[in-house]
Amino acid sequence: MNFLETFDLSITTLSPVHVGCGEDYEPTGYIIDGQRLYEFDPVALMRQLPSSEREDFAKAVDKGLREIQSFFYRHKAVAVQIGRYGADVNAAAQAFYDNRIGRVVQREQGGKNVLNKLEIARTAFNSLSGQPILPGSSLKGAIRTALLESLRGKDYTVVTRGREERDIKRDASRMNGQLAEDILNSSSSNSFATDALRLLKISDASFRPKIKVKDKEGNIKELVRRPRICFQVNRKKNPNQFQAGGNINTLLECLPGNLLNSFAASCAIERKADSGSKTPDFQPDFAAIAQACNKFYRERFEAEREVLKKQKYALPWVESMEKRLSEIGVQGKAIASGQGFLLRVGRHSGAESITVDAPRTIKIMKGKGNSDWAETATTLWLAADDIGQMENLQPFGWVFVQRKP
Repeated sequence: MNFLETFDLSITTLSPVHVGCGEDYEPTGYIIDGQRLYEFDPVALMRQLPSSEREDFAKAVDKGLREIQSFFYRHKAVAVQIGRYGADVNAAAQAFYDNRIGRVVQREQGGKNVLNKLEIARTAFNSLSGQPILPGSSLKGAIRTALLESLRGKDYTVVTRGREERDIKRDASRMNGQLAEDILNSSSSNSFATDALRLLKISDASFRPKIKVKDKEGNIKELVRRPRICFQVNRKKNPNQFQAGGNINTLLECLPGNLLNSFAASCAIERKADSGSKTPDFQPDFAAIAQACNKFYRERFEAEREVLKKQKYALPWVESMEKRLSEIGVQGKAIASGQGFLLRVGRHSGAESITVDAPRTIKIMKGKGNSDWAETATTLWLAADDIGQMENLQPFGWVFVQRKP
């Protein structure tokens, strides 16, 4: 007889989280005003304008994107009125937007104008409600990495010296496939029926935009929570005279860190009592998952913590995390009781957090047209309130998953 264990999960963001979904806020479909981002329907906006303004819009279309952006910006009061309040925006991001919307930001050789289009990458969201989600596939993928590492019994080395990049990537892909087959699919080669992770099912985690909290006087108040817009900046683990690559002026939508119980998901783990060709050799349970994730991601956190402290990139965040994960901390107590685990999800989680120690094969850029391969990355992507910020930054992707009683 098979057994099915079902339970609910509560997920707290420990740092800003962005899970890519392939969609952007386009500058012709949003307005930032009063440090708030409003998403609007351009067609609905046009219906609110007099015919003379619609004629001006037709002229703007003929002139190009810069004029279209300027047109909507001039009518931002209407856009705010009909739009959906999507995310909070800090003062630096507001100024960044105001200084660039509808304007040329640089010129290429030959005098060609280059327009900053101001797309903002959206975090994964529910298409009906517009609210953020944490996809179950992202959560399960992060768990899978930790389980693979906990069960790995040998190295899967990729030779990089003196080889073409395409051959290195091909071998790395083959190695990852072999690793998963050896560990989670050992009963029958390339068979989904014997893949241990098919027994684990996690729903998409829905966002809780409102939560009730007590103030200092003991009164119950409702707190509204929203995504926010931040800058993504690249910082070197060991700074030198050269700036880290990839520092383009880009904005990103993310869920802020320190949102207690910000997501809710359901989980089911099947246990097969019978044996046979379709029964996985390894069958996970919550205890095995929690143990594997806490070991793997705690090691990742400790390594990143040392860099963040040494370079003073994120001292307040590090101090907060140390308290949270201590024996008397909220997350530390949940770990000790076996009811919760660390996880890292989404964009900019770092190569060390999304690959096993097999060892890793990470491409390191060393200037235009020049690269090398290493087991650890040389830079960190961090969430910033301003482009040039060097302190009070935060890493991306840290969450805490807790099993509800």
